[in-house]
Amino acid sequence: MPTVIVEAADRSRSGVATALHNNVKTFGGAIAGGLMAAVPATSSHATTTPDAVPGEGAYVVVWLLCAGCAAAAAGAALPARRTEEADGHATRDIEAP
Repeated sequence: MPTVIVEAADRSRSGVATALHNNVKTFGGAIAGGLMAAVPATSSHATTTPDAVPGEGAYVVVWLLCAGCAAAAAGAALPARRTEEADGHATRDIEAP
């Protein structure tokens, strides 16, 4: 992914683009980790015992959410694909803004 971002960015701004990607990736991972931890945690509060553990259904929901996010990411990445020209140069199927 960083390669795609650097290729799409202006040469003078490639460092900024890479740093922004890393920051957004870290922030997104923190948010996703918190949300995915909240699903089993909230399902374990259904019982009143102090040693309650999440049920299997909570983990199934987490994996289904992960699969949905992966499918959404794959769908979002499709417009950014590149094609190789006969001369070996890569071109994008869509124009960058």
